[in-house]
Amino acid sequence: MRPAGLTVLATIVLGGSPAMAQDAHRVLTISTLCLLDDAEHQKAEYLVGMIEQAAARGPHDLIVAPFTPFVSFREGREATDLSAFAALAREHSTNLVLAMPEAGADGAVYYTSVVLGRDGAVVGRYRKSHSLAGDGMALGDELPVIEVDFGKLGLSITSDFYFPEVYTVEAMQGADILIWQHYPERFREHSMWPPLLQARSLDNHCHMVTAMYADPRAYITNRHRYGMQGAAWGRSMIMNRAGVPVADTAYEDGIATAIVDLDRRKADPHPFYEAEPLFFVNCMGDRTAFAPIAQPWQPPELPQYAKRTARVAVGYFWAEGQMWVKDMIPETMLRILDEAAEVNPDIVLLSEMASHDDTPIQRQVFEMVAERARAMDAWIIIGGIDDQGHRSNAWVWNRQGEVVFKEPIYWTEGFPEIGVLDTDFARIGLHTCGDAWLWEIDRVLALKGAEIIFDPSQMWGPDGMTNETMLRARCIDNGAWLACAHWVTSDPGLRSLIIDPYGKVRVASQYQAEGVVYVDIDFDEQRVYYAGSVAQQPTPGESGIPSYFTGDLPEQLPGWREMMLQHRRPELYGIIPQHNEVTMRYRPAEWPF
Repeated sequence: MRPAGLTVLATIVLGGSPAMAQDAHRVLTISTLCLLDDAEHQKAEYLVGMIEQAAARGPHDLIVAPFTPFVSFREGREATDLSAFAALAREHSTNLVLAMPEAGADGAVYYTSVVLGRDGAVVGRYRKSHSLAGDGMALGDELPVIEVDFGKLGLSITSDFYFPEVYTVEAMQGADILIWQHYPERFREHSMWPPLLQARSLDNHCHMVTAMYADPRAYITNRHRYGMQGAAWGRSMIMNRAGVPVADTAYEDGIATAIVDLDRRKADPHPFYEAEPLFFVNCMGDRTAFAPIAQPWQPPELPQYAKRTARVAVGYFWAEGQMWVKDMIPETMLRILDEAAEVNPDIVLLSEMASHDDTPIQRQVFEMVAERARAMDAWIIIGGIDDQGHRSNAWVWNRQGEVVFKEPIYWTEGFPEIGVLDTDFARIGLHTCGDAWLWEIDRVLALKGAEIIFDPSQMWGPDGMTNETMLRARCIDNGAWLACAHWVTSDPGLRSLIIDPYGKVRVASQYQAEGVVYVDIDFDEQRVYYAGSVAQQPTPGESGIPSYFTGDLPEQLPGWREMMLQHRRPELYGIIPQHNEVTMRYRPAEWPF
């Protein structure tokens, strides 16, 4: 048997013994396997050997393997079919999580995660519940959490990963650790995984374990028109509650091991911070507006737009002394709008201000904005206007200078419904500032047909890079564009941005400067996905690039977003529009302001 490849041991110094400390903190030793992606190693003996190598590192609390299609079991015959793995769990007194095909008693084949306890007994199972186009397996109808001796596990297999609902349902049921057991995809498109992985951890305040495969050859990306599907990613990881890898096999096969404290928190100096590794905000109101997530979905009917292309502009400037506040004429803001007019935009976004709507001077400024909307024949969005009893509304002026839409910031109080607006080129949605930390808002906007989300912001989060990562994840999850206007006075990573549906930053502002950035968008251009098979398959070779060809190259098809939304399982998401004891952990007893 080929020896294990790279092994990463990351020790977080926390005190207590590595395995099942008996003090107030649950300090665990966790390992995740990264297997080789080739025919030679697709055998049960290889998997057993890798588990043994992980266990040999010392007492363990949890070992996770990726999805292994070359090992299977039969429903009702688990004791026989999984006996070798049960023996390993008993011998090493560890919880062991496997994933493999299950021949169901109903004759269907499921992809199933099986959790074996320290005594080798099956303590729980999860049948893969979600699929994308072309997956083809039977699906389970539950999102359970599996309780082991140190806490609860939330499980996901292969393309479950593309549905954020899976992880939030599990987290709201008390999952301490989220687990993703994967197998190489037919078209290996990994560039979007890092922001999604961090978002899964941060959104749900959970540690996450990923179990993957690595190509025995050098890692290389895909190139569809050439027939190149890409190599297996290789990064089996253990991620902390901030979504940061604390152990990572780094494009290699092998074992990643970490000592993790499930109960460690940092000091809580701010009423919204709630003792997490990174600064974040939480939903302070009810979750009623998230109801569409748990309701049946049909593609929304869109109007016949006058056009489908738009120049989207974001104006940016410093906050100090320039922010639009009550009873002042915001000269800088108006100057930036005039600068935006020079690029002939269809819509202009500015940051979250600190304004009001109830004084003569404010009404004068509203008319000055309206004049500019009419003059440049463009829509204008400005956030941070206190109005109608709500803090920080985003206002939208149309091309005629009329205020046609107002949307309050959600996270600070919540409200019954999240709305969308049809412009003359696309359907748009709004979220403001800290709303970026509630993935549910952007999902509701996508379900309602929003094609681009506008974010007037004053910057929430620990740093610009994390904030950007979360915004990128929202675009990837929902197949939507996003434009964000920040104050560019924080760390150099904090920029105003326009991001495309693949999570790629298309344009960004300068640092500590003022100006306008823009992107021309064709809203009929759809994000692609991969399913089916191309008519002419590339011929695999023995060496060079053809050695990466697999002979089952899928087609590239338009319409990823609608395909993904159609494959959601809203009947499984009923817990999401509710508050429960899990969500209430992250709320102060009283509203602090």
